[in-house]
Amino acid sequence: MLGVPLDRHRDLLDWSHRMVKMYEFDVPDAAADAATRAAADFRDYVHGLIAERRGHPRDDMVTALVDARVDGERLSDDEIVSTVIVLLNAGHEATVNTLGNGMLAFARHPDQWLCVVDGHVPASAAAEEMIRFDPPLQLFERWVLTDGFAVGGVSVSRGEKIAMLFGSANRDPRVFDRADEFDVGRENAAQHIGFGGGIHVCIGAPLARIELEASVKALAEPLPRFELVDEPEHTDAFVIWGLNQLRLARA
Repeated sequence: MLGVPLDRHRDLLDWSHRMVKMYEFDVPDAAADAATRAAADFRDYVHGLIAERRGHPRDDMVTALVDARVDGERLSDDEIVSTVIVLLNAGHEATVNTLGNGMLAFARHPDQWLCVVDGHVPASAAAEEMIRFDPPLQLFERWVLTDGFAVGGVSVSRGEKIAMLFGSANRDPRVFDRADEFDVGRENAAQHIGFGGGIHVCIGAPLARIELEASVKALAEPLPRFELVDEPEHTDAFVIWGLNQLRLARA
């Protein structure tokens, strides 16, 4: 979709893996340095793509961003770079982890998987519950930009940070009945905040939804019934929440 040559896909994924480590707490200096280098390499590569597409347009996302106009103005190179990077990070990292977390939930709730396999619940609806039940992004931080701000009766001064626990909010019993249950038929599952909201809503959300729906459909046919081969382990990350691997076998 981006128009990146196949022989560079591994580079983009490696850069993405290193960059998202900066979301975590107490990032070691070596990991921070690796993330900074990855961001610089990614930026330089996308700048090269931008220059190439200006001279030789193609039917891909980078060309579309180069040609796009917002309020009559073209996007700057930095705006295009940031869009491409966020799109890849959100459209890959989050999707991979949602699929792993979600299929683990299905393995522990086989009746819910049968609802998808038999067509009772669309794959698109199942994907929303996968995100709500065990989201790939557990926490995100924002700065308070105004005076007189409070959350739950607690005053927060301007300039301070708030850590928003997405995983907790997605289990809010005031929004979701039986919030701790995995229910792919849940009517309001799409009210989750796994993609954020407002002006900060995830730019990769539409792509992630398409990928997840396609992945669930692709797995439903060869795996109408399955079970865990072994108990999976989570990565050592907390904010970017996912598994090292998930091994499944036909049941």
